[in-house]
Amino acid sequence: MTVFDRTPLGALGLALLVAMVLAYLGGARLHAWLERTEAAAPGTAAPDQGIRRSDQGAVLSGVFGLLALLMAFAFSLAIGRYEHRRQLALDEANAFGTMASRLGLLDEAQRAPLARLLGTYARARAEAGRVPDDAEWEAAVGRAATLGTMFGDHLIGTLRTMPPDTRGPVLVSAWNSLGDIATARHAERSARLPAEVLMLLALYCCAGAGILGYGPDASSRRHAAAALALFVLLCAAYVTVLDLDRPRAGAIVVPQGELDTVAAALP
Repeated sequence: MTVFDRTPLGALGLALLVAMVLAYLGGARLHAWLERTEAAAPGTAAPDQGIRRSDQGAVLSGVFGLLALLMAFAFSLAIGRYEHRRQLALDEANAFGTMASRLGLLDEAQRAPLARLLGTYARARAEAGRVPDDAEWEAAVGRAATLGTMFGDHLIGTLRTMPPDTRGPVLVSAWNSLGDIATARHAERSARLPAEVLMLLALYCCAGAGILGYGPDASSRRHAAAALALFVLLCAAYVTVLDLDRPRAGAIVVPQGELDTVAAALP
């Protein structure tokens, strides 16, 4: 678990905003210091302001163009993982529904205890999916896995008492699908955007802010207000990327209403 997972989103966004403001002010101070140094140097010609503005605009366009590209890549990766987690929750709900319907192939005396175990297992999986804390989630997943093993053992024991027919492969296939999806959901929730990528993105935001502050108009209040608005927007985009990378702990959570509904309908 990295600092991006442990720290509240608001604190990360505020820290990035403060860092960008400090970088902007540092760039402005560096520009002013160099101006005084050049002015104090004997025999130094005054630089052409038109050329300086043109060079500054070209540098800013390149820096913020690359920053936009990096932000777009990070956002695309985060939203892709979010959609995959959402699809896996839907697939698990469908798998539980399929398993419950295929239990109807058994006699009532065989079906009833298996249906109760399946309902208990489904509710444990749904409960684990709602846990925001990673440590508690791991414990909840472990408890659900124990219930799943109990259901699987009971299912295999029941099938061994039956004459071999087509019901066995159908039931085992449905049970295997449940196990595969549970493993996939665990792996997908554990996956995060690399901390190095997030750190590089934050550093690039600060570098862009510093270059923006180095411009000749940085001392203008209008320029500073526009720069602050840009920094707030960049921080909002950055925090959104981090939020999408947190399946249950952030404001944007993976919906699993279908799984909750299926689990509640089981005995």
